[in-house]
Formats: sequence, structure tokens, C-alpha cells
Amino acid sequence: MKHANNIKPQKTNKFLLSALALTLSASLFTTAATHATTNEITITYPYYGFVENPNHPWTSVYDALNETGEINYSDDYFTVPSPGDHPELRALSYALALAGFENQADGYPATTTAPYPKLTNFLDQMGFSDYEHYDMSSERDGHSMGTTIARKTLPDGTDLVVIAPRNYNYMTEWLSNFNVGTSGDHAGFAESANLITSRFHDYINSRNLTGYKLWVVGYSRGGGVVDLFARDVNEYITDYHLSPDDFYVYTFGAPRASIVPTNYSNIHDVKDGNDLILGYLFPEPWGFYNTGVYEEIHPADLTITTSVVNISNLTNSTRALGLLSTNEGLTEPVGEMNGREFMDEWINFVTANGLTREYFNDSVKPPLSAIMQAYQLRTLDKQSEFTDFLKDTDKGLPAMIAGNAFADLLYGPYPGSTIEERLANFPPYQDLVKILEGTASPADMDELITFLTTYMGEYSDYESKMHITPTVTESEYAIIKDNLPVLARALLPVIVADAAYTRATYGDDYSLYYTYTLIANAENLVIGHIPESIMPILKSLIPVSPEPDNPDLPVPDTDAPNTGYFTADTSTAESDYSSSFILIPSASLLLIIIYITKKSRTRK
Repeated sequence: MKHANNIKPQKTNKFLLSALALTLSASLFTTAATHATTNEITITYPYYGFVENPNHPWTSVYDALNETGEINYSDDYFTVPSPGDHPELRALSYALALAGFENQADGYPATTTAPYPKLTNFLDQMGFSDYEHYDMSSERDGHSMGTTIARKTLPDGTDLVVIAPRNYNYMTEWLSNFNVGTSGDHAGFAESANLITSRFHDYINSRNLTGYKLWVVGYSRGGGVVDLFARDVNEYITDYHLSPDDFYVYTFGAPRASIVPTNYSNIHDVKDGNDLILGYLFPEPWGFYNTGVYEEIHPADLTITTSVVNISNLTNSTRALGLLSTNEGLTEPVGEMNGREFMDEWINFVTANGLTREYFNDSVKPPLSAIMQAYQLRTLDKQSEFTDFLKDTDKGLPAMIAGNAFADLLYGPYPGSTIEERLANFPPYQDLVKILEGTASPADMDELITFLTTYMGEYSDYESKMHITPTVTESEYAIIKDNLPVLARALLPVIVADAAYTRATYGDDYSLYYTYTLIANAENLVIGHIPESIMPILKSLIPVSPEPDNPDLPVPDTDAPNTGYFTADTSTAESDYSSSFILIPSASLLLIIIYITKKSRTRK
């Protein structure tokens, strides 16, 4: 990462610095773990979401305007070295990350003194001031990074500088997630980390800060960006006039972004062990790593059901008609396994079968980014309408495709006196069977995509044929039509490889083990990343001091399971997706990605 001209990196003995940091952290570990804080105050933070139904947080309802939580703060949190286990500061850091979800598009009342009231109010309560805000009002720039920097003076006279990026509601900032590049660090995250670095340089230099402490937090995309920023600060930490022990970095659910496998002890990469989707977004087989020490706040105890598609009937045109119209018997379970073990297996499989970093960047990213940009530019309360259009089997895109495909089957130039005979000679059906059998050639895939594009129809067809007004605009529909088939074609080789593997493993009657296991468990696999499921775990890990009159008060079991957050009912997941079977290669993945960004919460 490039450094600003006013700070010149100098060569230092990294071994001696590392040894000194390790010695200090080891000698103070007991102190850090048992340190009793004083002068704690309770502050409120904007709890961006809340679980209305704890047994099904996937459909939880949130009210971003009114919900708040309480957390303790003490200046003493910053008197112990950063390395080590600090549950109070970890929970406080996550509360700050939640406050960094802010975007002016939220509709929060802003004033000239508090343009970002959620975040500044939270920092005000802790005594911070001297704010600098960067790109916090950005709504349409995929290359920006909303950032707030502030500082306060601790009781011993030391300055504490805080850096809080925007951690959700990014609008099109989120699109940098897909900009992985083909070499070096994750390109989109590195670009954003460079922005924070430059702003940090300007802030400390304009105030002539030395001997200060630095506190940085980040969630999800913000965590991935902070990970890179913190790695580079550590690399040149003496040039920043900063001690490693005074550098407090907490990331939550941060995707991997660094090509350098570091493990800086002052970078706390906090994750739920069941955060499986985002935890594997940019995997190690692509050469990506987190930069700090992994802190698992909840074990990877999620058990998922593995499933396959039963194609024994689909390959027979007579039986296929009834099956495709009812979706009954389309899939069946084949076992259970640990969710993390499945994701390890899946990522190794898709990478070995073509979904490499380079292929993703060159072939998958362009159409996926175009569709996601249309989605992200919508306000939060209108984004569900976009996803509804993609998955609605009655009035949305799947309904249009199915209707046009059936009309073509009935009236197109295909031989056969019965509908079963015509289906047997129907090119899209033949191509689909070859895909499910794992034998489809590039020409077969291209032919299917051509039919898919045709069956999507025109925007005006929705009103004339389906008698509805689509929940997307005409320009949004044009983006979907131009890019969804391209995305499907880019993913089909991996789907075909999955089909061939499944038949070789489970028999000729079965297909799509990886694809359908991922789709059927999508809700569970993302539970560990949902913002409102993380804070209860963090708070449960804070030790409870016995009351003076009851010294035998038990300390809560910090190894207790995260009851209520991993029992979501996914019994309908397969049928929901099966209804748009022809869109499996692209729409299913797209919906999973959209659900991850939105966390499937609907606004009150």
C-alpha cells in the first residue's frame, strides 16, 4: 500500500519489534484478562436490527430509526495492551460498528453540528470530538468509503483517535466487494483502505499527534477494508509514532482480503464459527487471508442437510411434465454434515472446476455487479420489490419465462403429435437434461442461454401478457435482461461439473449435490453473519463480577450455544427455489447474494 508523501516509511528490525510486542503482551496477559475497570458508564447505541422471532432471524423485522441497545464504556479499556482477550472492548467495538451503519439516505434528521447523528451521538457519549467525516453522504460511488475520524483525551493526557467506517447501508460502495482483481490484495478493499490511510495521515499530521492510541473497528465489508488498513499500519507502525500495544483493531465477519498471511496480535478478527457464506466469500484457495488473530465467539456447530436433485423422472419427457409442474420429488436429502466442513468441500470443488479468482473477476463479476448496482441504488424499503421480481413464480420473472417457454413448446416448430413427444424434441429441455447429466457441451449451454434470453420477453409484455406492472423499472429490467443470461452462462460450467461429480458419487439418478445443498441451506449458512445475532453472543462473553453481598454468584457459561439463532426452519427452501428451475445457475446465486446484503429483514 502506498503511503502519503508526508510519512516516509523507514526500515526497521521487524523481528525485534515483534519480539518486544510478544514479550509485552505475554507479561501483561494476566493483567489484561483480569483487569477490573473503573468509572464505567452506560451508553446507548443504535441497534440497527432486532430479532422479532428468535427461532427464525432470517425473517426478523427491524426498525432502524428507533431501536437502541446499551453497552458499557470505560477509559480503562485502553490502559491494557491491545493483544489478548478483552471482551468488554470487543463488545463496545461492535456497538461502534453498528453505529457505523449510517447513511444520510436513511432519512435520519441531520443538523450542521451532527450531520451523522447515530454515529456522532454514540461517539459523543464516550467523550469524542474533533470530527472529520469523509464520503459519509455518498450514495452512488462504488469507489468510496464512508469514514469518520475523531479523538478524545484520556485521563493520563494521551490522545485516543478512533476510525469508524460505514459498515452497512453502503449503497453502491458495496460493489467493491466484487472487485477482487486478478493479483495482489483484494482490489476493491485495497482501494478503500488506501482512502482511510490517506485520511488518517491527514488527520494525525494536521494535529501533530504523536504518542497517541488508535482504535479502529469494521463489520463485513468495512471489516475487510479495516483488515488491510491495519495490516499496513502495523507494517510501518513506528513511522506512525504508534506502539503496537496501543493499536486496537476489531473486525467482525470480515471477508479475507490480504494476499499476505499475517497474524498481527493487535488485530482481532472476530467471527461466529457459523458465519459460513461471508467467511468463504474470498477463500484461501484464491490466495486471500485475514491479517490478524482469529477470535471465534461461537463454535462452528451448525449441522446442515445435504441434498441432491433426483433426475430419474426429469430425463423422461412424459414424467418430466408432471414433475416440473408440481416440483414434487425434485430433491431429496442424502445426509447431514457440519456446515463449515461442507463449505470447505464446496469451495475446493468449485475452485478446482474453474471458479478461480481470475475467472470470477473476468467473467462473473461484470454481470453480477451490473445487477447488484441496480439493486443497491434502491432505497432500503424498495429493495425487496427487486428481489420479489426475480423470484415471484406467479407474477415475476420466473412466471414470464415459464409461460413463454410453455407457449413455445406448444406452438413452436418442434416435431411430435403429443405434448410429451414435443417436449422430447424441445431444445431447451434437451439442453437441461444434458446439464443435469453433466454432459452438456459449451454449444449446449449457449443454446439454453439463448432460449432463456428470448423467454424473458420485453418489459411491455408484463402488462400485456400478465396484466401487471413489474416491481422493477424499465431501465432496471433492461439491466436484468442484459446481464442475467450472461451470469448464467458464466456459472454453467461449474454447474455441469457438479452434475457430473454427483452422478459419479451418488449414482445416475442424482445431480447437483453442491448446488442444491448450498441453496437449500442458504438461510442457515448466513445466520452467523446477521448483525443482530452477533451482539447477544458478545455480551454473553463479558465476565460478570460477583456482587459484594453474594461472592458466590456464578459466572455465565461462555461456551453455551447461541440458542435461538441456529434453528431456522428451512423446510420450504428447496421448493421456493425449485419453482424457477431453469434459473438455477444464476438467479439462485444472485438471490443468495442479495439476501446476504439485506439480511432478509423487512422494514416496519
